[in-house]
Amino acid sequence: MKLFSVLSFLIFFCLSVTGQLYDDFSDGDFNTNPTWQGDDTEFIININNQLQLNAPSITDTSYLSVETGILDFTSNISWEFFVKLDLSPSNSNNFRFYLTTDNANLQSYLNGYFIRVGENGSTDKLKLYRQDGFSTSLLASGLNGTYGINPEFRVKVNRDINGNWDILCDSTGGNNFIYEAGATDNTHSFSTFVGVWCKHTSSYNDNFYFDDIAVSANVINDNEAPMVQDAFVIGDNLIELQFSEPVTSSAESIANYSLNFGNGNPILVTLSTTGYELMFNNPFNANDTLVLDISNISDLSGNILNTNIDIVVPDTAGSGDLLINEILFDPLSGGYDFVEIYNASSSAVDLFGYMLADYDDGIGNFKSIDQHFVLNPEGFAVFTEDSIAILNEYISNDPNAFVQMDIPTFPNDSATVYILSPDSNIIDWFSYNDDMHFELINDPEGVSLEKIDPYGESSNVMLWHSASENSGWGTPGKMNSQNYNTEMRSSVFEVQTKVFSPDNDGVEDIALFNYNLSSPGFVGSVHIYDNLGRLIKRVLNNELLGNSGILSWDGTNELGQKAAVGIYMVYFEYFNSSGDVFSQKSAVTLKTRF
Repeated sequence: MKLFSVLSFLIFFCLSVTGQLYDDFSDGDFNTNPTWQGDDTEFIININNQLQLNAPSITDTSYLSVETGILDFTSNISWEFFVKLDLSPSNSNNFRFYLTTDNANLQSYLNGYFIRVGENGSTDKLKLYRQDGFSTSLLASGLNGTYGINPEFRVKVNRDINGNWDILCDSTGGNNFIYEAGATDNTHSFSTFVGVWCKHTSSYNDNFYFDDIAVSANVINDNEAPMVQDAFVIGDNLIELQFSEPVTSSAESIANYSLNFGNGNPILVTLSTTGYELMFNNPFNANDTLVLDISNISDLSGNILNTNIDIVVPDTAGSGDLLINEILFDPLSGGYDFVEIYNASSSAVDLFGYMLADYDDGIGNFKSIDQHFVLNPEGFAVFTEDSIAILNEYISNDPNAFVQMDIPTFPNDSATVYILSPDSNIIDWFSYNDDMHFELINDPEGVSLEKIDPYGESSNVMLWHSASENSGWGTPGKMNSQNYNTEMRSSVFEVQTKVFSPDNDGVEDIALFNYNLSSPGFVGSVHIYDNLGRLIKRVLNNELLGNSGILSWDGTNELGQKAAVGIYMVYFEYFNSSGDVFSQKSAVTLKTRF
């Protein structure tokens, strides 16, 4: 995802106006009004005023495209075109009509949609494809295979604001359209060109004809310069840039970039499948903040970007640097899990290549983080399979912290969550179970577990509590609703929260205790008694203690009921193998809020 982000999506401060492209080539010219570009020496306007392929007698591909302006995908769009093929379409001789594309060069890397006729066999069909870079995906295939021998037909395609595509056709070339196919796809929503693309053998270098090309849509008037959407370090001396909209070849000029720390201009700028890679002479150092000056980058409407951005060179995380901080493992019906981590280190970390895993007779079900996302110190990252669903479900959130990806499926009862480095070293782990939820919550479905101290040991079950009701039962990307300072004190035993109100409103919901012993090997118990000396709760019962630790009481009794308002005695007893027995006691007040 992001090491650096200016915007997570493109905003146009502009007007949307109704526009229409129509070209029947009756003026005998495709170079003006409108201007088609591409392999313009390989097409002609024939005596029937049709656009005809007239390529060299070789096996090749030829294309022309024309600018439409920026199509407004928040309104309905329709396309219409006529095609005639004096051949039997096949994998060797076929055409594409590009309905949308963000690149005028139809032989280059682009994102868009196209109609194709031509396949193996004699029952060729109209097919709708999506193109992602250089790869294509079939979205819909027509009902009728009537385009096999010298087809002549007229196509109409409609797309509504929800991404529903309808393909209609008159196989005689007239206007009696019949439904052929449909699909729903919202993957690409930026386009400035339409075009024709012909794949031909040497024998059929002039057998493709097009006419009556029309686009009816709202067009966005773009008066804003492009922006840097993402910028991140991808190697010792490599930076990748992603712009918020398609830009011209100006983005490939080394003179338009300059980096501090004595780097100056890059030695190479390369267009990649995901953006622009800038290679510099000097290797970067971890935790450096690089300032990159960017100038004279033009979008397709001629708007110029001049800016400078900070780029943080990330470090590598070790054990305990990234800590599990919140988890939803029992989502609402039809909902999604999420895992939140916290950067407890003093360095920024690029999470690309790190892994989430769960436990099933050994660490398994690895899911790699496949996006660049720089997590700064004291920052949060939330991993889920559906960011929109989680953002809509939990009102206390930070959308900038979300990384949408395939994560392990965590059981609703118990499991162990792991964070692993790219080389599979354990960074952090947490074993949860549904009994860790606040006992007074009738149904914990949709309630996340939060760690009450982001710097605390994730393995300490005493540091986990249900998210508060006031927060909406979860706080993905934000400071947890159950957040306490669990700093160790010097005394042997201490009640940190002298007064608490266990109503799960996110304010003093739990009582915290800490102990600090002079030597290891003690077994200890922490019991809660009321003012009549009756045992109310065994917080800890004859367990081997470490030198120090944090304990918590959620205000419930041994029966899982809320204890009454009042003052309680907290009794801490500990002994060693030599028979030495010690004890401490303190008071805690349970109150209620009105």
